[in-house]
Amino acid sequence: MDAKNKIFTVIGSIALIAATATGGYLLLTAPTSNTIATSSKTQAVTQSTAESATNTPSTSTGESTGAADATITSSYKDGTYTATASYSVPHGEQNSIAAEVTVAAGKIVSVKTTDNYSDHESAMYISGFESSVNSSASGQSLATYSPSRIGGASLTTAAFGDALDTIRSQAMA
Repeated sequence: MDAKNKIFTVIGSIALIAATATGGYLLLTAPTSNTIATSSKTQAVTQSTAESATNTPSTSTGESTGAADATITSSYKDGTYTATASYSVPHGEQNSIAAEVTVAAGKIVSVKTTDNYSDHESAMYISGFESSVNSSASGQSLATYSPSRIGGASLTTAAFGDALDTIRSQAMA
C-alpha cells in the first residue's frame, strides 16, 4: 500500500467513526417517538385523595363541539385534588407521577407534580415536563384540557393525562 492509499484509508476510517458516533449520539438523545408512546400502556393507579378547599360547586362551560354546536357543561367543586398514575418506559422501568391540581371555577389554577423514576433518561424528560406543566395547564378548563407532549416528555405527559382523568372524577360536583 502506498502513502496515498494509506492517507485515504485513515481519512475514510475517521469519517466512518465520526458518522457512527454522531448516529449513536442522535439515536440516544432523540426525543421519544409517538410510536413508543402508543405502545407503552399507562395505568391509572387508584391511589388518589381529594381535599376540597370549599364545598361550593362551580360550573364550567367547555368549548363548542362544532358539528352539532353543542356545548359541554361540567360542574366541578373548587379544591385541591391529587392522583397518581404509573407508566412503563422503553427500557423496562416503571415510573410514576403524582399530580396535585388546584381547581377554581372549573379552571386549573395550579399544578404540582412529584415523580418517581430510577433512570437517567427519565430524569431528563421529567425535568422538561416539570418545568413546563404548570404554565401549560394553568388557566385551562379542567373539562377540556388535554396535554400533549409537555416539555418533550410524551410518556410522562400521557401518565399526567391519566392522573387528570382521575382528578376530573374526584372533582365532579
